[in-house]
Amino acid sequence: MTSRRLAFTCALLVTFTLPLTFATPARACSVCGCGDPLLTASDPAAITGQLRLQLDTEYMRIDAGTDGQPGYTDQLTQWSYRLNAVYRPMDPLSFTVTLPLLTKEIHTVGGGTNVLDSDLTGLGDIEVGVRYAPWRSVDLGVGRVHEVAITAGTSMPTGNHDAKAADGSLVDPHGQLGTGGWGPWVGLHYRFEQGSWLAFAALSYRWRTEATYFDGSRYKFGNAALWSVHGQYHPARRVALDLGVDGRYAVADRAVDPDGTVESAVVNTGGTVLSIAPGVYFNAVGSLWLFVRGQLPVYKELFGEQDVHPSFTTGIQYQLL
Repeated sequence: MTSRRLAFTCALLVTFTLPLTFATPARACSVCGCGDPLLTASDPAAITGQLRLQLDTEYMRIDAGTDGQPGYTDQLTQWSYRLNAVYRPMDPLSFTVTLPLLTKEIHTVGGGTNVLDSDLTGLGDIEVGVRYAPWRSVDLGVGRVHEVAITAGTSMPTGNHDAKAADGSLVDPHGQLGTGGWGPWVGLHYRFEQGSWLAFAALSYRWRTEATYFDGSRYKFGNAALWSVHGQYHPARRVALDLGVDGRYAVADRAVDPDGTVESAVVNTGGTVLSIAPGVYFNAVGSLWLFVRGQLPVYKELFGEQDVHPSFTTGIQYQLL
């Protein structure tokens, strides 16, 4: 992490604890972010209580072959700084909202060169979600809980998606801060809890709407199925260990050029990723939790030339009510 990003991350943490030269457009992989969109609603500090806040920092990197330039690779690096809130007005019902601040860079690497195509920082697409459990079974004798929940939500086109490169051309859609479209999703969630153990499984599907750009082109990120299976163990009152598998299958993106040419399956986008997802949570003091999570890809069946690298998230959670 550069000193600038480190300082920026530290500033955000302090604030919270106190109250893509020109190149052919990059075709970065669209398989970004695996697993349950409402994972935060199952974190240890969100299982009980009415209102929980979280601030986290995530790093991810995705590579893809540069369209029209054999031997060259586009490297997308993204830092996400997200403020998330989970509100539970009643046990079966949870609402979530996430405000992301993003830093995105795309470099084209090959032939002994490393060219910075874009470097953007700003607000991304805000995400809202709801989780409702219509069925819940509680056995007080053994402390066992079964729960089935329906989940739904959407990302909103709040991030800028019309940024220009130095020569005035459109920055590649994957390098933009926002998608320029809506991303609604629905899902099903199952949770089991007994004693020091908790497990959950989730399956959801996200649609994407089309974005329109200043140059007359249009772009639609691929629809995706997402799933998660996780287990959590509390070896001590203040510690929770999490291990799971997160997955995603995305269809290829779709693009329409300014002249009306349709690319029904954008090259080097879409495919399947399965990741091992470990995590550790520590209750530092009172209602304050610290955590580290990761996604380590173990299976990748991607369309075209792509590679998804491990991603890591670290942050803090605080239960207000």
